[in-house]
Amino acid sequence: MKGPVKFVAVVAVVLVSSAVLAPLLHDLLPYPFARIFKRLLMIGAILAAVLFVRIRRDTFARYGMARTPDTVRFLWTGFLTGIAGLVAFALVSVATGHAQVVIRQLSALGRAERIAEALLTGILIGVFEEFLFRGFLFTYTRDRLFRGRALPGMVLTSLLYATLHFLTVGKPVISPDPGIADSVKLMLAPVQSLTDWPMLWPSAVGLFLFGMVLNACVIRTGSLYPSIGLHAGCVAFLRAVWLFLAFGKDDVLLWSSKRVYDGAMGWAFLLLIGLLLVVRLRRAVPST
Repeated sequence: MKGPVKFVAVVAVVLVSSAVLAPLLHDLLPYPFARIFKRLLMIGAILAAVLFVRIRRDTFARYGMARTPDTVRFLWTGFLTGIAGLVAFALVSVATGHAQVVIRQLSALGRAERIAEALLTGILIGVFEEFLFRGFLFTYTRDRLFRGRALPGMVLTSLLYATLHFLTVGKPVISPDPGIADSVKLMLAPVQSLTDWPMLWPSAVGLFLFGMVLNACVIRTGSLYPSIGLHAGCVAFLRAVWLFLAFGKDDVLLWSSKRVYDGAMGWAFLLLIGLLLVVRLRRAVPST
């Protein structure tokens, strides 16, 4: 089977299996149907990527996940730089009056659980999405489609990354007892989202810029770990910030919302985080 045909076949298998499994898992898991379906797609994409590249001893090294003396430093540098950059964003938002300090009424245990959940979610998303987008897709497009040219691979990967995130605005009505038909509705939701383009484009721009920053970290170091750390830190912050801050809903295009990537100030901070990382990081030292 030729490459393009094989790729389409694998995508079809992931979609069909997710559509069938989502209703079954919905009866067992305490999560919304759309979230279960989305996570199944993500897991299926990761498994498909792993199978598509035919795992060998050097597979993970090829896609930037070789363990080197710099691995831990890369992870922590990306994670802490992302957290620090978004904390600075939050402080500026408070100073300009676009956000207010609001301590949510939760018990100490409840607050700790929310923070732990945010950290775990950040780590899982960081590992899964970075292996898929910056590991597999970027490497594949750069080496196979663009014959070693990094910039076209960066742009294409970042466009795909942004598209798969911002095309989830169209939320179809899901039945109380969802079935395969509801899975199909979720598959077609991106088409519905296109009708909301005027509302979507700021988030699309921000996600594209963030994708470019993550790609730049990989190119700078030859390792996936800085982008995993950065992605995990940013997601963890965005999942936990509601515990402490309430953002205004006016002038979002200028000041951004709690999502950060949907306004000019958020774009500026994402680019600043990327610049700091590219300046601080150097290429990974090969393991001996």
